[in-house]
Amino acid sequence: MGTYGESKIGLVRKVNEDSFYISRDKNVLAVADGMGGYVGGEIASKTAVEAIAYYFKNFTFAAPVQLEKAIQYANSCILSKTMIDPSLKGMGTTVSMVTLARHYAFWGHVGDSRIYLFRQGQLQQISVDHTIVQVLVAKGKITEDEVNEHPQRHVLTRAVGVDDSVLVDSGGFEVQAKDRILICSDGLTSLLSKEELSQAIGDYDRTERDIINDLFDRVYENGAKDNVTAILTTI
Repeated sequence: MGTYGESKIGLVRKVNEDSFYISRDKNVLAVADGMGGYVGGEIASKTAVEAIAYYFKNFTFAAPVQLEKAIQYANSCILSKTMIDPSLKGMGTTVSMVTLARHYAFWGHVGDSRIYLFRQGQLQQISVDHTIVQVLVAKGKITEDEVNEHPQRHVLTRAVGVDDSVLVDSGGFEVQAKDRILICSDGLTSLLSKEELSQAIGDYDRTERDIINDLFDRVYENGAKDNVTAILTTI
């Protein structure tokens, strides 16, 4: 199993508001995309991944409920910082994370970063975006093709660190040999199509690092308007 993660600032932003975490044993993986102004987003995302890392030093990660609790703990840590420094009020972050235990992957998710599973030539999005446009898609108001052009495509309906409590999506699935799992911020998915992601991830002749670097190069060729962060792991 190989695992690689990277985060870049992009060509427009002055601060990288994304953060990611890969545990020493590479069995806890998390991506966070912060929001809340020049400093707030960076602090929120960093606080979230640090909280998740701390949480799993003390608790097991072999159940979806533990991922929910880890993200809720991150929510409390961010809120604590806004109480100490009121100028940070309003900051928050997405969190998408996966833990690997024996033959299972467990996942937790809040926001519009994404979790994908690549298996036998097919790329499946595991997480569901918590955005206004996703609500519109679910109601049949707009199509999937219209999402990237919608003026409210980046407006979240749920984030970590904004409210006293946060509802976390979670689940789990049995993994198979050669499965690949991608966790990424919307800086990647807003500029690359699902087909491009699938084609790159499906190349088993390349390492995870080579694939991430290739995807990031394509993002930069397309303007890299946002920070971009991704973790790719192979079972």
